[in-house]
Amino acid sequence: MQAVRKGRVSLVETATDEIREQIVTGVWPVGSRIPPENALSETLGVSRASVREAVRSLVHSGLLEPRQGDGTFVISDDDSAVALRRRLERAELTHVTQVRQGLDVVAARQAAKHRTETQLAGIEAALARRKAALAAQDTDAFTAADAEFHILVAEAGANPVLADIYRSLSAALREELRRAACLDTATAAPTDPHARLTDAIRAQDPQAAVDAAVLLLAGHVRDLALPLDD
Repeated sequence: MQAVRKGRVSLVETATDEIREQIVTGVWPVGSRIPPENALSETLGVSRASVREAVRSLVHSGLLEPRQGDGTFVISDDDSAVALRRRLERAELTHVTQVRQGLDVVAARQAAKHRTETQLAGIEAALARRKAALAAQDTDAFTAADAEFHILVAEAGANPVLADIYRSLSAALREELRRAACLDTATAAPTDPHARLTDAIRAQDPQAAVDAAVLLLAGHVRDLALPLDD
């Protein structure tokens, strides 16, 4: 009985590894639906029960998501990114903001040094959406555009590790923006540090970009009333 169980676990692990490999290598990209259980069973050469357990394991790890009546879909291609995202979702806002203090300055400086014209256009478009949402007093659209702006700045820095970390921060960043009532403070602000940061990135001026990022973060810290000197 114990030998049978050991063999079954081995088959489940093999199926899990094979499915994960298809996801990680992009055969089944994020957003795609994986083949049905019977097709996977035939392709992998294991029972449907083993496939079911493998899929359940990958759902638990955050790579797959079952959708009632529609199949199972790939929602992430990186186990570590999922783990980090879940950790950040449980983190205190003070700690997230402290991390941002370091990341934003590096992201701003790197973006000013390395941005491409295409990346600059994306940053400018996000800034325009932020301004439009501000004018419309649309909190959800404003928060989404603001978070996207910061992610695009990080992606423009030619540092994939920094970009990955910032993408993982996105949910926590949106919560930070909501807590800070950024729509209200942006409406009252005489100038927009986001525009200043965009100008610095456009001019490829790293020091001006750092100065804008520091100013921007100081506003967030003030609005959140966070004790960041601990």
